[in-house]
Amino acid sequence: MRPNKVKVKAKVAATAAVASAVAVVLMLAPAWSHLAASHARRHAPTPPPPYVRFINRGYLRPVQGPYSYPQLWYSPPPRAAMVPGYPVSAFTPLGTEGAGGYALFTTDVVPYAGAQSVAVAWINQQQASVQIYAGTSQPAGSFPYQGAVPPSRFPSLIAAFEGGFQFSVANGGFYQAGTVGIPLRNGAASLVEYQGGTLDIGTWGSELSMTPQVQTVRQNLYLLVDQGQLNPLVNVDPLVTWGYSLGNLLATWRSGIGITANGNLVWVGGPGLSPADLGNVLIWAGAIRGMQLDINPAWVNFASYTYQPGSGIHGTNLLPAMYFPPSHYLTPFWRDFIAVSLRGG
Repeated sequence: MRPNKVKVKAKVAATAAVASAVAVVLMLAPAWSHLAASHARRHAPTPPPPYVRFINRGYLRPVQGPYSYPQLWYSPPPRAAMVPGYPVSAFTPLGTEGAGGYALFTTDVVPYAGAQSVAVAWINQQQASVQIYAGTSQPAGSFPYQGAVPPSRFPSLIAAFEGGFQFSVANGGFYQAGTVGIPLRNGAASLVEYQGGTLDIGTWGSELSMTPQVQTVRQNLYLLVDQGQLNPLVNVDPLVTWGYSLGNLLATWRSGIGITANGNLVWVGGPGLSPADLGNVLIWAGAIRGMQLDINPAWVNFASYTYQPGSGIHGTNLLPAMYFPPSHYLTPFWRDFIAVSLRGG
């Protein structure tokens, strides 16, 4: 036999062998595919539970139905402890969940060695709106938002917290919707609510001033934090400047509110805080401007709320030792306060 015929026969045999092997593979492919799928199912990671924390500052909302998908929304990242050796402060969602996720998150932190934990709340103003309410008698007068959160707002209400000092010692004024309850003072730390429910914080007359968009202004003392720095007055006659406490204690229950560079709000409150301690926690929480709200055990209060159509509204205080129950913002009250609601609710 000639050599070229041998080569041809060898090629034919090889081709037949390959074809046979391919046929076997094709016949076995469904079985292999089934085995591979079974292996993948056995060794697949456990699905994440609801609200798993991600390093990109979000929470995973699991699939809600056949046409929904896992969803991430913005949340504050964990923060290193203020005192070395203490646990990291991780934020958890609180209040009723909105269409875009949670707007309210909370954590706690120890402000200095040996101190009790204080509460920190973080509010996303893109998902939440803020309304300042006048009290029934402080300030005197009649205002569109006064006394209590009405039942019509219960489904969207996620939080409420105290206002500032009584106006006789607040060194500041109150304005709402064209009505001046107490004249506003230049230089005063001011909570300014704009139409649409967005809140800003700053010094009246320099950082903030009256515009047609201003809905409400609540003033109290001086800024505690400005440009991310403590006001030097925190250590100058602190009881005179920042209010006399029960027993004239410098470290007492205090609360404050600040605004971050991204426009989110941070509320801080709890026991054992001097003005400097309160300011430091506000800065730790991300505030670039912040002010003290109230002091003494009875007046530091932050409540969160959830709502279910079948059972109504339910409130919880951030700290168990807070004096007033959450319901006191839902019934007429003589002092002013701030309510936080989900946008679109």
